[in-house]
Parts: sequence; C-alpha cells; structure tokens
Amino acid sequence: MRKQSERGAVLLVTDRPTPSETSSVAQELGADAVFLSDLAARRLDGDPSLIVDVDLRDVDIVRQLKAALPPRGAGCRIFLIDTDNRVTSVHANVLGANHLLSKKATVAQMHAALDKHFGISAHVPQDEAVLASICSGVQALDNSFQAMANKIELDNAGVIAACEKIADAVCVDGVCDWLSAVRSHHVGTFQHCMLVTGVVAAFATKTNMPREEVVRMTVAGLLHDIGKSNVPVSILDKPGALTLREMDAIRVHPVAGYNYLVDNSTMDAEILSSVRGHHEYLDGTGYPDNLTASDINEMTRIITVCDVYAALIERRSYKEPKTHAEAVAILHSMAAAGKVEARLVRELDWIMAPGED
Repeated sequence: MRKQSERGAVLLVTDRPTPSETSSVAQELGADAVFLSDLAARRLDGDPSLIVDVDLRDVDIVRQLKAALPPRGAGCRIFLIDTDNRVTSVHANVLGANHLLSKKATVAQMHAALDKHFGISAHVPQDEAVLASICSGVQALDNSFQAMANKIELDNAGVIAACEKIADAVCVDGVCDWLSAVRSHHVGTFQHCMLVTGVVAAFATKTNMPREEVVRMTVAGLLHDIGKSNVPVSILDKPGALTLREMDAIRVHPVAGYNYLVDNSTMDAEILSSVRGHHEYLDGTGYPDNLTASDINEMTRIITVCDVYAALIERRSYKEPKTHAEAVAILHSMAAAGKVEARLVRELDWIMAPGED
C-alpha cells in the first residue's frame, strides 16, 4: 500500500453531521477531514486527492462543490455515491471522478482506489490546455445527456464550441497525451465518450480534413452515444457480461439518440446518421437497421472504427485496457470478416500508433 506522502495530500470531504464517524474514517485513510461548507474557504494547494462523501442528488451541493474544486492536476477524485441513483454518478463524472465507489465502501477499498489511480497516472501529462478541453467536453456531454433526459433543446453552440477546443488540443498537444489525461480523470460512459471524441478528432486532423470537417467529425464523436442517457447506469457500467434483457436495453440507444437529435437539435443529416448507425457493420450484421456497405456513409464508418478502438483501449474497473497493437489486431480481424473498412483500420493504425503524435 502506498504511503500518504507518495500520494500527496488527501482530503475527506463530507456533508455528514457525524464528526466522530468522519474523523475515524479520515484517520484510517491518513486524510484530513473537511466539511463541504468549509472547502471553499480552505486554500487547496495544487490538486489534492479527494474522497468526496456528499449528497450528489442535491443540485445546490453539486454547484457548491464545483465552485470549490481546483483545476485538475495529478490528484485523484473518488466519489462515494448511491449506486442505485443515476443522477449521482452523472454528477460525479462531471466533477471529474476518477473512481466511483458505493456509499458503503470500506476504507480498504478507498485505499485501493487511491493506489490504483497513482499507479495509472504516475506519468500522465497535466497540460492545462488538454485538461481545459477535456473539462469543456465533459460539460458539453453532461449538458447533452441532461437535455435528452429532460426532453429539451440541445445546446448546439455549446457542443460545437467544446469540440473546437478538443480538436485544437488534440492537434497541438497530441492525441496520446489527451487520451491519457481522459483515462486518468474520468470513468465509465463519460470516459468512453471522451475517448471516442479524441480518437475521431485525431483521425480527422491526421487525414488532413478541412477545419470545418474536423469539428463536424468531433461533434459526431461526442454525440455518438447520447442515446445512452436513457439507459440505467447499472447496465452501462456493469462489471461483467450483460443478460439478454440488458443487451436489449443497450441496443435501443442509437435510435433513441437519433430521434432526440432529430427533434431537438440542428445537427446535420450526416451527424444524425452516424449517431443512429455507429453500430452498423458493412456485412449487415450490425444494428439497429442491419445496413450494408452501400447504405453506410463515410462519417459513420469512421465513427464505428473509432468507437471500437476506444472501447478496446478504455480502462474499466473490471478490465485493463488493450494496447494499441492488440486493439488494431482486433480491428484488422473485423475488417477481414467484412465488418469494418480495412482502409480506415490501416489509417487509424498509423494515426494512433505510439510515438506518432
């Protein structure tokens, strides 16, 4: 187990009115306990590691916490959440959660999450432009998920502005650093959506698409899974194989996202098609419409390849990420089986190869 000095400062942030219980847990963690109401007044040097145990169902508490948190750096943010409540996990992700644990998590589990984070992120770059673009993208993603959940208009301008920042950061700082920062600072569905967005932005940039097209592609990447707004978190982040019923719940997300965007956005037809069709395969075995090659446009083909690649390299609590070589090998096998386009896999290979930034 790592010592506290190796992790830097650790704070246990709580809104619980039971000081003795909080102090006991903090002592076992080697952390300083601080009440949420005192957090803003406390000078936070750098980005201290935080274990946050507050009621994330309360929007006022979320706003208070967001205002008090410093810019992201090397620290770890662990949130103790009500795992049966979707809102709490969404808010935690927006606040930069590295790990989500149950409210009933043990001190040993908190220690393990801290140790895992520092093993993962020991060499993750902390470039301010990269972190700012990720923060902007996560906020736009959260706003989009919330808009769909509440059946209100998508903030088209906000999504585009965030994607411009992401495209610029990926172009200037390199996609590998950008993806490493995402994996260090986000988990679950938000991590996946941001990884796809970064990979798509890199693909569009490295294949010399015009600036306007790079941004359009990045927008398609950010919004591709918006339909998952309606899927229970317990299914999205389930640590293991899904049942047939759970698979059915997942498989409705392309159509749900497409229908929402048709009614509540000004996104163009090609982006809409990519949202609906990013799980379609060239041989007709995909879903939801069993399209074949002649019916699948270029943007959708690219989003599909980037989506598969991102899913393979993402880090989950129950699996380590595939290496670039392993992920590309799987994509090549899919191309050989007629499911994805071999040309796009070859291009993605050299774009994402380590050292190619």
